[in-house]
Amino acid sequence: MEELHMLLENFWILRDEDRDAYYRIRDAQERMKSFLEEKLGYRLLINPRMAKLEKVPGEAEPWMGIQDFKEPMDYAFLCLLLAFLEEKGPEEQFVLSNITEYIQAAYEGDEKVDWTLYSHRRSLVRALVFATKYGILKVNDGEQERFSDDRSAEVLYENTGISGYFLRSFGRELGDDINHETLLESERFAGDADRGSIRRHRVYRKLLLSPAVYSRGPEDQDFLYIKNYRNTIQKDFEENVGAKLHLHKSSAFLVYEGSFQNRHVFPDGGNVSDIILQVAGLIRKKLEEGKLQAKPDDTIEMPEMEFHRIIMECRELYKDGWYKSYRELAPDKLIREVADAMESWKMIEKDGALRSVKILPLMGKFAGEYPENFRKEETANEK
Repeated sequence: MEELHMLLENFWILRDEDRDAYYRIRDAQERMKSFLEEKLGYRLLINPRMAKLEKVPGEAEPWMGIQDFKEPMDYAFLCLLLAFLEEKGPEEQFVLSNITEYIQAAYEGDEKVDWTLYSHRRSLVRALVFATKYGILKVNDGEQERFSDDRSAEVLYENTGISGYFLRSFGRELGDDINHETLLESERFAGDADRGSIRRHRVYRKLLLSPAVYSRGPEDQDFLYIKNYRNTIQKDFEENVGAKLHLHKSSAFLVYEGSFQNRHVFPDGGNVSDIILQVAGLIRKKLEEGKLQAKPDDTIEMPEMEFHRIIMECRELYKDGWYKSYRELAPDKLIREVADAMESWKMIEKDGALRSVKILPLMGKFAGEYPENFRKEETANEK
């Protein structure tokens, strides 16, 4: 179970960086094989350098991009960097100007690469920082961040030799029609997408990688699968990842009980998670008092301004216990950060056209508040 969590929480495990984790996964691969291949349809790649689980989602979601990237150009530069490294051997060295020359010549976007532009240099730096963070590149000399302010800055790099394992095999050539749907379609075999292993893999992936799976109506084949095979699904996830399946009339979740916590599970230990718990507690209280009404599908719809008022009410009640950065955050920025986080966790849906917010069933699974004497405790701690 712990070995599978390691694979789920990390893009890959490099032997040279974490030998203990690498060998534990290698030794446990046969034990994990049935669940990974039969239920998830995942490929576990283990070679002398690394262990990697190719985690393909059941459906694409906004949060699944590289969080540190800001622009489409960041992704383009990363892809070109990987292409550049294909021509380099393991431990081969090169300098930053070799990379910039290659990218400038190979880039085929609508906008021509111009290294005199700060935005282009920042995009490349973000791609390079990502590559070094994940062990694709090694910096032997120099500071790559300097390139943002000085396009003449030089850095000596070394190819680690693992760049070829970054992208998974798609089984076909990717053309101009590439998008998130075509990438997911490359996973599927010929046949009915709502039957057999194709549907099973998709459903298990949704439950594993998404905060919640919501029913899209009585004909939703994936939700019907969860309802029909709930006992088997419960057993599989409890035995392999230590999670319980919570199934309701319009929603399904995996709940990790006990002290399990990591950055991919809510709450993740950050202060914004505390705030969301407190907002959930306020919403539950308003439901109990009859100030809010839930619809038959367990959702609550309200005007955007009413949702904003709930966040500000939460701020007035609990801000003394928040981190200083959140206590002093401007109201509009606080509302935006909390709402964006809730949306990424599939707790709310925002409708910009109607200027409304729909509270989704996941919000009803938790609530949080500080003890009544927390202000006294906070004051004592500050002294």
